[in-house]
Amino acid sequence: MGKETSLVEKLELVIPGFHGYKKKELLREDDRLVRGKVAEILSQARREMEKAMQRCAMVSCAQLVAIDTMRKKLMALESRILHAEAGYRGYFDRVKFKEDEIKKLIEYDAKMIEMAEEILNGVKAINGQIANPQALGMAVLNLDDKLNSFEEVLSRRMSFAVGE
Repeated sequence: MGKETSLVEKLELVIPGFHGYKKKELLREDDRLVRGKVAEILSQARREMEKAMQRCAMVSCAQLVAIDTMRKKLMALESRILHAEAGYRGYFDRVKFKEDEIKKLIEYDAKMIEMAEEILNGVKAINGQIANPQALGMAVLNLDDKLNSFEEVLSRRMSFAVGE
């Protein structure tokens, strides 16, 4: 029987170069790596959403405006993550780091990556349901819920990282 993989080990497997915030000088770099990975997944989702928009326009589906709105939301989230100040200065400039705070940050990171992958899968579901209006409507609603939940987690992580 193998042992269960910890959150840090899971992040290290998903994000090349991630060190788990183990060394003070690597904190900003780890933060940048995590945000880069999340933004990369959201970028894939945005590209898939653009394909869905094209397909939707070709069959004149009723969800075109909703799909475009979510595409814009994906773009905004991707930009917000990519262009956030590296390391959230207020958090990473502290002299002492409490282990509980680092664990909480790692939990947020793992949750954001998990949610970003769920968003990507949600977009793929939309792409697969373009010809089925009822299923497409449900897929759009589900994805909208996932995007809203992701925004909440991102806001909580950013607030936590700056010490609010």
